[in-house]
Amino acid sequence: MTTYSSLDFWPKADLQRIPVRLNFQERDYLGHLVTPSSAHDSRPLVMVVHNFQGLKDFDVHVAEYLARLGYAGFAIDLYGDRVAPEHRLWSADPQAWEQNVKMAFTAMVELEADRGYFRNLLQAWLDEGLRQNGVDQTVRPAAIGYCLGGEAVLEAVRGGLNLAGVVSFHGLLQTGEGAGPENIGVKRPPPIPCEDNHNSDTIVQIENGANDHLVTLDNRQRFFEEMDRAGVDWIFNDYATAPHGFALPTTLGAPGHLHEAADRRSTLAMLNLFREIFPKVKQAAVPFNAAGTSIPG
Repeated sequence: MTTYSSLDFWPKADLQRIPVRLNFQERDYLGHLVTPSSAHDSRPLVMVVHNFQGLKDFDVHVAEYLARLGYAGFAIDLYGDRVAPEHRLWSADPQAWEQNVKMAFTAMVELEADRGYFRNLLQAWLDEGLRQNGVDQTVRPAAIGYCLGGEAVLEAVRGGLNLAGVVSFHGLLQTGEGAGPENIGVKRPPPIPCEDNHNSDTIVQIENGANDHLVTLDNRQRFFEEMDRAGVDWIFNDYATAPHGFALPTTLGAPGHLHEAADRRSTLAMLNLFREIFPKVKQAAVPFNAAGTSIPG
């Protein structure tokens, strides 16, 4: 257990950051749980799933934001030793950045192709999170994700994971259909068949940029029809002029296209969902989210 250093724009708080290690099918992963260190009561678990770059500081900062609100924020890793930590960050050197992107996309398309592995890895992380001290095991957890993480939380629903609610921030609606990898020399492996088993007790909330070039009208219609057939309760919020990556700070490099209005409104929508599925938690007022966007109390 270590004390976690906050971002400068947050007031001081008594928090702890706990590294959580997972060995899954002979691959090592490292996540981070952030909770109030002085709390004697347990908190509902909220998993945080990273974008295509992999787990990095921003995702842990999101977990901290959730801890400040009153939850147990759990930033998980989907890549493990496929992508080293130093290759998950933006680089001002174009050649180094291209190398990092290629490594991340290679890990991403391998994960997307094996949806059974993808879902089982999410289940393993969920089980590990619920075993941690300070986590309320009597309350069904939630999961949020950015871009690839948005795909991930939808795969969790398709895989039947026991989640009260999920929130996708500018995530793709169908797994493995994103454009781009071939342009940097990454080929998609053939997908491995996997049957769906949707959890119709999970509320699915989509936070989408109206100008997201990766989410077409066809993607939306297919998503609506899929969820309706499965009996899943869904919410779809569109934000005017917001692009893909609207909730990510520009410090992450090219994926970060922060659109403050969309980031603020989508964060408030998430908080509203959490008030619904975690009615016993009194949300604290936190003036900024992890991207630095001001959030009304």
